[in-house]
Amino acid sequence: MLGRRRTQLPGRLIDVGGHRMHIIVAGNGAPAVVIIPGLGESSAGWQEVQQGLARDTTVCTYDRPGLGWSDPVPGRPTAVRMARELRILLNEAGIPPPFVLAGHSLGGLVARLFTCLFPGDVAALALIDSSHPEQSRRLPKTFLEDHRGGKLAVVALSYARPPSFLARTYGRWAGAKELFAFAGICQDTAKAAGHLGDLPLAVITSSERDPGLRAGRAQRARSRFYLAWAQLQDELAGLSANSTHVVAVKAGHHVQCDDPQLVIQVVADLVRSAR
Repeated sequence: MLGRRRTQLPGRLIDVGGHRMHIIVAGNGAPAVVIIPGLGESSAGWQEVQQGLARDTTVCTYDRPGLGWSDPVPGRPTAVRMARELRILLNEAGIPPPFVLAGHSLGGLVARLFTCLFPGDVAALALIDSSHPEQSRRLPKTFLEDHRGGKLAVVALSYARPPSFLARTYGRWAGAKELFAFAGICQDTAKAAGHLGDLPLAVITSSERDPGLRAGRAQRARSRFYLAWAQLQDELAGLSANSTHVVAVKAGHHVQCDDPQLVIQVVADLVRSAR
């Protein structure tokens, strides 16, 4: 916490009802793109994508409570709370709808709940290697957090790592809360968020081979779950009658880091179609 406070604030802190959330706004034009980061992640990993999109329109990145520069809040996060807080943040920041939402990983669930709660405020949707509400049930149990007690082990390991490892995700406890709340967030999304009609939708799916993984156990584990993951991504693309589905052949799960130009291109195409 102290380390981040010594760093110059890249955006603004805005009160959203008793706590402050951090938002970075760049560029001009409409519709505004709103980037929703993944589980336990802040706006810091999205700056290259934000700068690229800001050449053509307004682009917002932000930090959920306890992450990045945003204030922590008590209680377990829910998808509805995340979506409502984001809507208040955009309103207080003076960003008018409609928005092009770009949700990565868990952020894709938040984007879908936002679209369900505020359908008139969404012009288009990008799901970037997005979580699927049924993934916990349908994906093979491949990673540590998939097993009993695994989430606790993941959190313990994150605290054991040196601070430099967490430079892009400052709020270890906030990230842990999102991890423990993930099953409930999936359930909320499954219940509330349905078909998108003909809303412009772009799905970007990572490749089976993650360039960030060395050949070995980690890559073999990814290959074991990838076929089921790809099927879930196909289902996400089927949520709209007006969708495109792109596989990022050079990218792992963090597509925005491995192939930011692809993300910029796909989201920019959504902006143009929304206009």
